[in-house]
Amino acid sequence: MQNKSNDENLKIKKLEEENRKLRDKLNKNKQNYLNEINTLKKELDKYKNENNKLKDELTKSNKIISNIQNNQLNNNELKKLKDEIINLKNQLNIKNNEIKPIKNNINIKEEPKYNINDIIVITFNLSDVNYGIKCLADETFAEVEEKLYKRYDNLRETNNMFTVNAKPILRFKKIKENNIKDGDIIQLSKLK
Repeated sequence: MQNKSNDENLKIKKLEEENRKLRDKLNKNKQNYLNEINTLKKELDKYKNENNKLKDELTKSNKIISNIQNNQLNNNELKKLKDEIINLKNQLNIKNNEIKPIKNNINIKEEPKYNINDIIVITFNLSDVNYGIKCLADETFAEVEEKLYKRYDNLRETNNMFTVNAKPILRFKKIKENNIKDGDIIQLSKLK
């Protein structure tokens, strides 16, 4: 009798253990299904948003088409415009697809090469003419001199010396290295 009771207790324990394992498995499956449902809901929301955008675009296109029809364009013109819209949309998609990888690969901020406050004006005093030239303090004097020669080409034919505040200017040094400031007057002397 006690043997029978022990056997039954063992069976009950086995059944309870099996029942616990099945409950654990059921809970895991339930969690997996909930995770999958959440993933599918997110995906559904994404598609709903895309669908709404497409509906908006379609509505806009339909309004345009409706306006065109109301303006009594003939069918050939309407078809040409529709074809052109489709063609332009296709071209836009192609260009967007070309741009996406480039945008992903380039994270360069385009900064201006100079600030408006970095621009200075120096005036060249030529016998009877004063001529102002815009430049940057980081430019070499030779670059600024070239701007002068573009305006007064005949000066290329002479041997010229430049001074600022009675000090000679070194051509291949920068404007700031020559201590030239905004508004300074550069004297030009033609050497023989």
